[in-house]
Amino acid sequence: MINVGFFRRAKKEEDVEPNVDTTPVKSPEDIEKERIQNELDYLKNEVNAKTEKLKSISQKLETVKEEYDKVVNDLMSSKKDWKEKKDEFESMKTDYEEISGKLSTTRNQLAEIKKQHEEIKADFAKFQEAKAQLETIKTEIEKQQSEFESIKSLSEEAKSKLEEYKKLQGEYEILKAKVATARYELKSAREQPPTQNIKDEPRHIIQAASSMVSAANAKLRKTEQELEALKKTLENERQAHKQTRRQFEAVTESTKQSQSDK
Repeated sequence: MINVGFFRRAKKEEDVEPNVDTTPVKSPEDIEKERIQNELDYLKNEVNAKTEKLKSISQKLETVKEEYDKVVNDLMSSKKDWKEKKDEFESMKTDYEEISGKLSTTRNQLAEIKKQHEEIKADFAKFQEAKAQLETIKTEIEKQQSEFESIKSLSEEAKSKLEEYKKLQGEYEILKAKVATARYELKSAREQPPTQNIKDEPRHIIQAASSMVSAANAKLRKTEQELEALKKTLENERQAHKQTRRQFEAVTESTKQSQSDK
């Protein structure tokens, strides 16, 4: 297709020639050939320019296509990475929820274990307290047993002394009776005609009986003193035993109270 604008420009150029060329006048055929040649050259230049422009556009399109493909590839890669990250996130979220659940369970178990530990600790403290009280009771029982044996021994000794005292008292009464009999016989003898043998015999009997009575009396007083000392010791032991028993009963009552509180 011939460009009409080309003919107009050519005609305009012919109209504005400033000076008359002194060259030989061309024939119409030459002018027509030249015009056609110029038109061909122009068209050729236009085609070349369009071709170059088309090449440039093609190159740009290729570049854009490459960039587009690159962007598409990057987008696909990003989508793939995003999907992988999303899957990884979902997996991490699932793991987190699972771990969080296990952690909550572990915390509950830990709280239960701590509670049981506190209960065991309290029970152990009560056990230690009961054990200490039991040791105290055992000590008090042993002490009471020892005191009981001591009191029993003192009682046996006091009983023996009392028997001895009663025996001495009986002997003393017998001797007193013998002395009284001897005195009576001596008095009767004095009222009869005296002979040397009869006169001396009651006197010897009285002296012997008096000596025996004095000895028995001294032994009796000594036994009485020992018996009084034993009575005092026994009374002191009884008072101490009562005090110990009261302490023992207090400890026992405290132990019973502690057990009832449990």
